[in-house]
Amino acid sequence: MKQLKLPDVGDHLLLKIKDVPLPPHEVLLTSIGDEEYCAIDLKTSEGITCEDELVCCDSIPELLGEIQKHCDIYFMED
Repeated sequence: MKQLKLPDVGDHLLLKIKDVPLPPHEVLLTSIGDEEYCAIDLKTSEGITCEDELVCCDSIPELLGEIQKHCDIYFMED
């Protein structure tokens, strides 16, 4: 059985917006400033937003929780 690891800065994820028939977006987890994390859409080079606000959090688990409210998250393997 393969153990899952928590994604880290520099890891890639696929985000699929719930209930919308669009292809998933590949994003890169990144940090901005001291201990603030966000996800950057690799196609547009823009941060992931919700209601026109950049989604940034104090930790990666918190960021994933916020993103998961609106998207299904798929972890990409190395």
